[in-house]
Amino acid sequence: MIWRSGKNEIIVGFTLAPPAFASDFSTRYSRPYSFTEIAFLTSSPLALPTFRRYLLAGLSANIGYRIQLVALGILVYRLSGSPLDLGILSAVSALPAVFCNVLGGVLADRYDTRRVWMANAGLGALVVAVLAALVHADALEIEHTYILAAVMGLVFGVNVPVTQAYFPSLSVGAPIKRAVALNGVTMSAASIIGPTLAGLIVSTLGLAAAFAIAASCWSATALMAAFLPERRVQREKRAHPLADFRFGLAFVRTRKLFLILCGLTTTNFLLVFGWLQMLPAFVAEFDLGESEVGYAFTAAGLGATMGTLLSGRLRPGRFLGWQIAVAALLFYGSVLTVSMVSSFTAVLALAMLAHFGNGLSSNSNLFALQSRTPEAVRGRVMGVVSTGFSLGTLGGLWTGAMAALVGDIRLGIAIGPCIMILVVLGLLVSQSVFRTLAEVE
Repeated sequence: MIWRSGKNEIIVGFTLAPPAFASDFSTRYSRPYSFTEIAFLTSSPLALPTFRRYLLAGLSANIGYRIQLVALGILVYRLSGSPLDLGILSAVSALPAVFCNVLGGVLADRYDTRRVWMANAGLGALVVAVLAALVHADALEIEHTYILAAVMGLVFGVNVPVTQAYFPSLSVGAPIKRAVALNGVTMSAASIIGPTLAGLIVSTLGLAAAFAIAASCWSATALMAAFLPERRVQREKRAHPLADFRFGLAFVRTRKLFLILCGLTTTNFLLVFGWLQMLPAFVAEFDLGESEVGYAFTAAGLGATMGTLLSGRLRPGRFLGWQIAVAALLFYGSVLTVSMVSSFTAVLALAMLAHFGNGLSSNSNLFALQSRTPEAVRGRVMGVVSTGFSLGTLGGLWTGAMAALVGDIRLGIAIGPCIMILVVLGLLVSQSVFRTLAEVE
């Protein structure tokens, strides 16, 4: 029996499953599925236990990453008191991540994606545990912090494309927009939970405890990944990983829409997102402390979660490009306003509004790319796409350098949004492929 509601179509049945249909459906994905599972999976990827386990594993990794990110910023600012050093911290994290975005995409298409994720999360747990031990022993210099941040940049760089390549194969035919939105929610929810925990832990138990808890989050991810199915994809026989890198780059370079969307992602995170890395210095402008740094991160995360959830529900049709542009302009305008206000309460409200816009824009952008990427090459293409996300941490160097150059943290934050407003308006005027971008499944 088939039940239709609006644009959704759900197959209902338990014992009358057409064998050929169930068999064909199962062979396309990671493991055999019962007809009961297939029936519900046509509606939502959350009906699949493996997808739910993947979301939990991803949430754990992202919470660990957010805790260590906030704790590292607080640690460096304690050691030096300089916004520029916060920018340098961002750079030493981002540059290895950009390199490993491509590497992670190559690994995801060449090997068992699940095992790559397990090994990478295990390495992350080890590095952050070492960081916790050094802080506890009071044996950490700022140079050590940069080295360990660089190694964690490698871990995060591999983590992003591996997960981006993995989760579509676990959504089992459900609308990819919902899978993209749910995956994005785990990242934005971690932006709420992680920084709040980091601020509370650092202010009550100390930095060493924060790093130890972050290490346990990475360990939990490695453990949960062991119970996920293999991502089955037709793997081509290639002589050298460099050929994989060239393929992913060529795929993006030869498609104008991919170039525009990837370029927008990259400049968005590079020029604007870095304001978050400046929060320890920015919050000090209000004579406030580490708990308030966590609250500001949490407000941004809450806004990002709402924007990401909304992106999975909206049906812009042929106006997807306009949705991306308007939401991006909301992000830039709100961050620009943040740089001007004198009330920390207003900062929290604007941070939430800004990252609501960023969550809606970035997730809609990613959906447009994911829905146009073939499964067999998803890892390599997402490796190239993910470089833009990793530049979000390099954005701290841009914002920190601008603040140091003009001698004002507020003006340093404001420069990037002004540039990006002009970029988006220019794209709308000059690029019809972006202006007429339509939603596809």
